[in-house]
Amino acid sequence: MKQTMVIVAIIVGLMLLVIEKNNFAREPQTSRVPRPAIARMWHGQTSAARAKEYTAYLQEAGIKKIQSIPGNLGVQMFRKLNQDTADFVVISYWDSVESIKKFAGEEYENVRQLPRDPEFLIRPEAKVQHYEVVVNQLTE
Repeated sequence: MKQTMVIVAIIVGLMLLVIEKNNFAREPQTSRVPRPAIARMWHGQTSAARAKEYTAYLQEAGIKKIQSIPGNLGVQMFRKLNQDTADFVVISYWDSVESIKKFAGEEYENVRQLPRDPEFLIRPEAKVQHYEVVVNQLTE
């Protein structure tokens, strides 16, 4: 009986070490976007054949510009490849509307078109969406 209890204790101890090491029992961690924050969401669509080229262009001409603006808290680019088209969504995070205006201008709800967007985009949208970030938890 005593030997069984020792083996069970060792197994439980090893399991706890594995759980701790692999961080299975961790709490969700709040990401680095402080509050208050505003998320600016843009959507665009290209032909599927030009998706890779537009991804590189958007990274160079759009994402890097957004990251350089004071008040920008971060940016994400999403891409969905369809049969004939590719959808892009860019979500940038800002500390205030004033900071967004440094990027987009006074009419900040309008799309800030990049110089080569007419060459790539199918049915460009005129407006972007803005949302208050109310929950921001990501697990790593």
